[in-house]
Amino acid sequence: MRNLILLIQKYRNLLFFLFLEFIAISFLFSWKNTYHHSTYISSSNFITSTVWNWKNKIDSYFNLSEINKQLADENAFLKEMLLNKEILLGKNFVKSGDSLFVKAFKFQEATIIQSQFKFSENHILINKGSINGIETEMGFKGTKGIIGRVVNVSAHYANVLPVINADFKLSVIHNASNSWGDLSWEKGINDYRTATINNIPIYAKVNLNDLFTTTGSDGIFPSQIPVGKVVKIEKDQEAQKKVITIELIEDFSNIHVGFVVKNNLRSEMIEIQKNE
Repeated sequence: MRNLILLIQKYRNLLFFLFLEFIAISFLFSWKNTYHHSTYISSSNFITSTVWNWKNKIDSYFNLSEINKQLADENAFLKEMLLNKEILLGKNFVKSGDSLFVKAFKFQEATIIQSQFKFSENHILINKGSINGIETEMGFKGTKGIIGRVVNVSAHYANVLPVINADFKLSVIHNASNSWGDLSWEKGINDYRTATINNIPIYAKVNLNDLFTTTGSDGIFPSQIPVGKVVKIEKDQEAQKKVITIELIEDFSNIHVGFVVKNNLRSEMIEIQKNE
């Protein structure tokens, strides 16, 4: 103990300098400093991704049965969505198999090699990057519902901002009443299984277990992708609106594969919205 104290006294100036350096770097690259944080994530992606890739290979070996089940569920979901779309398009709007609808959205499978779900600033890392055509502001959906959107891309990897992050926002729709709301994740209120939907009109008839889905208005996701089911309903009489708590369709503690969603017509959608 005496030798340790003497050693600390001898190098106290150096140790104090290193301590201050650590604090300065922590503040510089914290999530609150958007530019430096983004630069740090981009530059460190290759090293961290390699480590997580090896870890994922080991984990995948022990999760093969679960991954296969998720892929089977996804195939069933896509077939059901395709059938519903064909009926809807054929009867009400345009011919079944309309070329514009077919070409609008493309899905590319990706493996999740790192997933955080215990923090307020959660992120997900996938094994597809710019060489695979991945770009920022693309959607990322799981085998059951939406997961998040791409916010950072390197050559071989991409970071996804998940629903369970306070920075994630999305317009959603209540299927039963066709009422639109704003999806968000409230720190300190929601956990990795829930999210909050605001601005639902107070007169909208919302019941427990009702489904909320995507609207498609932002061009990131197609419409009618499941988001979550109602587990709690509160009324704000002063604002004349309802605050809804939903249980997310995706279990963020147990996700392994997903699909990057590319909308080939998103730039056109954004351009026409600017001119309104």
